[in-house]
Amino acid sequence: MTITFKDNPNDPDRWQFTVRSVTCGKPLDSAVMAYAAGSVGTPTSTPTPESGKQFCVVAMDALNVGNGEAVWDTDDTVSLNVGDTRYSQSQKDSDYASDYAQYFNSKGQVGPTFGLNPGSRGPVHGIFQIPTGQQPTSLWVTSSTAITTIDGVEPGYLVLLK
Repeated sequence: MTITFKDNPNDPDRWQFTVRSVTCGKPLDSAVMAYAAGSVGTPTSTPTPESGKQFCVVAMDALNVGNGEAVWDTDDTVSLNVGDTRYSQSQKDSDYASDYAQYFNSKGQVGPTFGLNPGSRGPVHGIFQIPTGQQPTSLWVTSSTAITTIDGVEPGYLVLLK
């Protein structure tokens, strides 16, 4: 994927993404949540989704196939879809995704949230909330900094989930 919206459009970021898994209906990773709580020095309760919803964790690998260091995350750039209904990360979900990035970084698995050099690969996670009992059917990954702008839905890729 070429990220077309940048300060320097003559040197776009280029990424290759591989979806490893989409896990719904389970609690967020307890090791990640314990690490996040430990980093601020206070215990936190186990996160719970909004009433009537379930967490879905999208795990991907990101490979920088561009010509320079690049930063990328799932905030405002990925949606998890159930049929024709699009779910984006809330601010809290984005915070949980950041917790995953920091946890994997602490384990030596640097992801694109912190920047990857050309040829480097790392994990990236998206946290979404969809209605309980629903199964996601696809992901939308935009080549912009937002899924929709005043011009409508931005170009990107639809990934069908099996």
